[in-house]
Amino acid sequence: MNNSQTHYGSLLGFFLFAFSALLLFAMAFFLGVSLLFAYVNTGTIATPSLIYSFTTAFLGVLVGIAAAAALLRFLNKPWAHAPVSTSFPAWQIAAGILGGGIALLVGYVLQDNKALNWLVLPLLTVPAVMLPLWTMVGLGIRGISLGSRWRTWGALGISLTLTPFVLVVIEIIMIVGVIALVFLYVGTQPDLVAEFERLGTQFMFLDPETEAGTEEILKLLTPFLMKPAVLIPILVMFSLLIPLVEELIKPLVVWFFARRLDSPAQGFAFGALSGAGFATWETFNTSGQMAEWGNILVSRVGTGLLHITTSAFMGMAIYLAWRERRYLRLLGTYLLVVLLHGVWNAAAITVSFSALSVMYRQADGYLSLQWLAGGMLVVLAAALLSLLIVTNRKLRQAAVAQQTVDAPPPAEA
Repeated sequence: MNNSQTHYGSLLGFFLFAFSALLLFAMAFFLGVSLLFAYVNTGTIATPSLIYSFTTAFLGVLVGIAAAAALLRFLNKPWAHAPVSTSFPAWQIAAGILGGGIALLVGYVLQDNKALNWLVLPLLTVPAVMLPLWTMVGLGIRGISLGSRWRTWGALGISLTLTPFVLVVIEIIMIVGVIALVFLYVGTQPDLVAEFERLGTQFMFLDPETEAGTEEILKLLTPFLMKPAVLIPILVMFSLLIPLVEELIKPLVVWFFARRLDSPAQGFAFGALSGAGFATWETFNTSGQMAEWGNILVSRVGTGLLHITTSAFMGMAIYLAWRERRYLRLLGTYLLVVLLHGVWNAAAITVSFSALSVMYRQADGYLSLQWLAGGMLVVLAAALLSLLIVTNRKLRQAAVAQQTVDAPPPAEA
């Protein structure tokens, strides 16, 4: 690429990232202001809102760096063209695991301490989320060239802005459609209609902002959620429709720039980076749930691994489809990652619903189901991590072998 030419793509990226960063900072600022007014009026601090304010501001920082990198590329500055190091030595892996583990442990211990959690959890959420994700994506891209800084930050910026926006729009449309179909079905079932009306009447007298009110709502909802008319649409939505859409859209960066990548390894690495960016956005959106802060973030480590690994394989398959016309490989990979994602979501839903049933219905059978689904998640996470590490090693070995083949013969004496 001729660096002296005007690069309008980076200018477009700058406007997208700068606007997104300003929007994120504005959201964080208004959350902070609302917290201040609430504290003045009530004397209490809403810790979940404070967490969201911190995480939103951090997302603004990341997207702001992507904007700066795009602008420097447009201005043709040397910093933007410098290569990104992906050596990821063992000490960085250890630091990521140790740092993330400490952040999660301290936050878990203090999450119910009202005197400290408002201060500690907002500060711990960012390292508790980012260090595990950074470690996992590092294992996926280790030793694989990503190219220049502006391209790497541009990929991350897209995965934090455009990709979530597209997915949210599509998923809202799908959810509305599924809900409409459910209501059409319920309308033909007088018993379900009567149960809906009964639940609605009972909810009117409960306060969801209190712990007792929340407990009573969950107790009322649990038997209703286990009905096939409710459970089946939930499973179809989260174990089929959402994986179909997310696995197609998450590697949006690779779809855009597959022709500009140099190797299947780069497709794999940029896919992993895209998955990590989306996982960051998704995890931060769930990080403010105070009562289960530690459990949710620990479970999100596994979900982040899922996003990174499946997007990495999709990235490699997209490259091979565009550059080598291996379309059946792309289709097979897509169906495989959708299956993995669907099984993961189905197991996670089973764990959650079984826990509710055990808690509010004291059903022993559901306890066994909960442990079985939980074990499936552990096995699947171990398989995903192994696939990520082994594939990265094979791609690096293939790159070294190709360099040996392409090297010029030694000059004759």
